[in-house]
Amino acid sequence: FPQGYTAVIDRLSEMNGVNMLADIGNGTMNIMYIVDKKPQESRCWTEKLGVNQCMIKARNAVMDKYAVNIDESIIERILRFGTADICKKFIEVIQSVAEEYVESIFAALRKYEYDPDLVRLHIVGGGACLVDNFGKFDPDRVEINDDICATAKGYEYLAYQMLRRER
Repeated sequence: FPQGYTAVIDRLSEMNGVNMLADIGNGTMNIMYIVDKKPQESRCWTEKLGVNQCMIKARNAVMDKYAVNIDESIIERILRFGTADICKKFIEVIQSVAEEYVESIFAALRKYEYDPDLVRLHIVGGGACLVDNFGKFDPDRVEINDDICATAKGYEYLAYQMLRRER
């Protein structure tokens, strides 16, 4: 299963019906269905839609529009928090790129039959904050876990489960 699976493993018991997990990392987005608490091994995909692609597009957009090479840490701050202590014109360009990026994430999810009326979406990984800051979604149907330690906590949970079984 995708590594993001461990970020939700402690909540599997709550995942009734059809759920989709989207783990948005730096280089890729891993997608997996979980149906009635059971991960669907045959319904896992990887898309090259990682946060780094958004970073590159944002840097290029600022360069194209204003001929300025913006520091990556500024772009990261805007992507993570929605703003930064810089001129508004640069923020607006980066926000626009981020909004387009999040739209491309949802387009990719729809390619794998994501329908917000039928499927609960769980987003984990570093890109979760982009969806939270720049996405348009129903918060009652989409759960965003922006805890960067969620996957590690999931592996810890699995280790405890294994230790309990060995006793």
